[in-house]
Amino acid sequence: MSQPTAGNFDCARLQEIKVRVDSLVTPNDVKNAEYIPDIAPLQMVKEIQTAQFPDLEDPTKDNTVKAVWMDDCDSAEPDDCAEGCEIDGNEIGTVCKDYELTDCFETSFSVSERKFRAMGNTVSFDEQVAISLAKKIKLMDEEWARRTVSAMDSMVGENLNTAPYTVSSTHTSIPPTAWNADLFSYFAVTKARNKMPNMRLVLGGLMEQQLLKIEQEAGTEMGAANARKVASLGKVYTDMFVTEELLGHKAAYLIAPSALAVVTKAYNTPYGAGREEIASGNKQIHYTITSPNSGIRYDVIYQVKCVSTSGAQDWVHTWMLRTKGAVLTSPVFCNADRTGVLKFRCV
Repeated sequence: MSQPTAGNFDCARLQEIKVRVDSLVTPNDVKNAEYIPDIAPLQMVKEIQTAQFPDLEDPTKDNTVKAVWMDDCDSAEPDDCAEGCEIDGNEIGTVCKDYELTDCFETSFSVSERKFRAMGNTVSFDEQVAISLAKKIKLMDEEWARRTVSAMDSMVGENLNTAPYTVSSTHTSIPPTAWNADLFSYFAVTKARNKMPNMRLVLGGLMEQQLLKIEQEAGTEMGAANARKVASLGKVYTDMFVTEELLGHKAAYLIAPSALAVVTKAYNTPYGAGREEIASGNKQIHYTITSPNSGIRYDVIYQVKCVSTSGAQDWVHTWMLRTKGAVLTSPVFCNADRTGVLKFRCV
């Protein structure tokens, strides 16, 4: 396996490094655990989202998309029939919302050939690069997960199922004793009362042990009954880390598939294995790498630069990962309380 040199960008070798990255995200030992991201909220939204924005994902354009919906907010009860020849009525309205990708963040790392040579046979160059790539991809994925939770929390509407728990405009308070298998029946009724039967549940720091216990006891009569209660909600997502860390408290959310969408673009997508560029006299190669965890494609800029350190020449290899995107939210229609996101707290 050859090492890269200045001016020689080996595309096949970049692919080999990507394969090594994939091998590091298998959670089978202590070392690899460092590279497994905590991104359950991000995975949930990406799996259930129904909104598609191909114009925003276009790597050749920075488009803004105006979406328009027709909406009839007439709530008057029908009138009794009246005699006469003249009739009138209210016109239907429209709801408009502009969408664009406004989030952009990046991370980078460098590998010095002199420092690498000083390490002897302890590690290969490609392994060192793969480890750093895996860690940076994890950090990028987790940042998208945090932004997803922030968007979820900003979209919270008011629960129209007002019993048996205390409902406020920001969340529904559920006592600790109620967080058991029976609560899934409550969530199912709540979806129906809010007229959003396709909502999915994500648990942030709540019920991890109960869900495991229900799964382990599914072979018993009581366990099978509890498993059916959980299954009534479809796939349930559990987040042990991001939600509680970001919000400072545990929370569960019911989310409609049309409420949120994680949309990203990679500008380097048309370049395939990569395109060579010159930046400030240094050669670079621009390509993309796909996260094996989230499926998000990140732009990568790879550069080899000759630097002078203490009178000695050194080749420094630098990788930068960059992403452009946004967590987009649906507009609010006639009922401002029905946003597609409901929040529940254990209090």
